[in-house]
Amino acid sequence: MAVISLSLQLEFALLLLELAYDNATSDVLSVIPLWQEMDYYKEYQEKLRGYLGKEKANGILLEALYLISMGTNDFLENYYIFPSRSKQYSVEEYRDFLLGIAKDFITELYQLGGRKIAISGLPPMGCLPLERTTKIFSGTDCVEKYNSVALDFNGKLQEMIKRLNKELPGIRLVLANPYDILLDIIQNPLKYGFVDAAKACCGTGMFEMSYLCNKRSPFTCPDASKYVFWDSFHPTEKTNWIIADHLVKTSLAEFL
Repeated sequence: MAVISLSLQLEFALLLLELAYDNATSDVLSVIPLWQEMDYYKEYQEKLRGYLGKEKANGILLEALYLISMGTNDFLENYYIFPSRSKQYSVEEYRDFLLGIAKDFITELYQLGGRKIAISGLPPMGCLPLERTTKIFSGTDCVEKYNSVALDFNGKLQEMIKRLNKELPGIRLVLANPYDILLDIIQNPLKYGFVDAAKACCGTGMFEMSYLCNKRSPFTCPDASKYVFWDSFHPTEKTNWIIADHLVKTSLAEFL
């Protein structure tokens, strides 16, 4: 997942990689924590002002579109695997903990000049091939418990967005929700030109990720466009294109 600030004037673009709200998740995955990414963004702002001048740089930052997408790893790669957070919080309390971090992050972006912000909800994470594999004896196609957590999180996120739109003058904050479109792709793959929505292109399609999936691997499928998922956790390029196109035409249309 990523946080992207893209100038609508196409003059400059800023990419801040981000995988988690929770610092503990960042530690688990060995990725840059959210607070450090914010520090990098502040450094970028200063460099931009030094290069363009304060007035022009501030104008670009004000007109930029900020896309925020994270949260799945917090639940699936942290809360449901390692005991520290699940002992500390119920799933509802952990949801609220993450939403508090999201609120603080958006508020800080706003204070730094961000006004056009889209934050993504969670996908139907119980339908990821890895989760189907680990819960193979549950008797269901997808892990409905995880999907219910995603739907609950998305509902609370929408409520938070409504509050912040009232509290922060001039902000245009929207929910870019991939849940429904991805679930429809998974449930009706032929409708979108896919042949397999349960297994991934990589290897067995059940648990492989990362470096195990590449064109040099004899186990990687020859045509990823036939699969909804590239590896056991991430959609293929074709799936991402369909989701992105849907979001641009719906929630992100607010900024066009």
